[in-house]
Amino acid sequence: MADIYYGLITLLFFLYAQAPYIRFVYNEHVGVENNLRNTIYHFLVNGFSVFIFACLVAIISTIGFALLILPGLIFLSLVFPVPYISMFDEKSVWKSFKEGLRVGKKHFIKIFLILSLFGLAELLFGIFVTFQLFTITPSFAAQVITQIALNLIVFPFLIMYMTSLILKWRETLATLEVQDERKIS
Repeated sequence: MADIYYGLITLLFFLYAQAPYIRFVYNEHVGVENNLRNTIYHFLVNGFSVFIFACLVAIISTIGFALLILPGLIFLSLVFPVPYISMFDEKSVWKSFKEGLRVGKKHFIKIFLILSLFGLAELLFGIFVTFQLFTITPSFAAQVITQIALNLIVFPFLIMYMTSLILKWRETLATLEVQDERKIS
């Protein structure tokens, strides 16, 4: 039960903590003045809806992970773009859900592979570092601090990469929709 709870809390913080990073990268992409102030403002405005969404997704994904790893990862991959669209459009996640789910369905395999590969790489590197650390000291606190430092290194790169990809995918979907509408009329 403790591992399931740990997974739930980790997933919750993973989903919730990415919101300011998303907005910061988006502001850099658009070229917003006072980027940090704008990032903090939008996080405060949309943060609660992102938190509630993160709670629901974390609970459902953790149940999927507990049953078998794949259902949780599939659900997470499908709804992963929703907070991104929410932070891009300055809307709540509930108003962004439909478009985020559409992006998630369209690029499901890519999102699934990116999350899986980043997670696996971090897991393997974390095991290696923990093994090396335990040869030096048996301190559990040293292991926890090392894992936190590892997450602080990997997490921003994953979010920046996913933000740039979702921006590109969203522009591609908008272009395809405009071209389809022209063919119909």
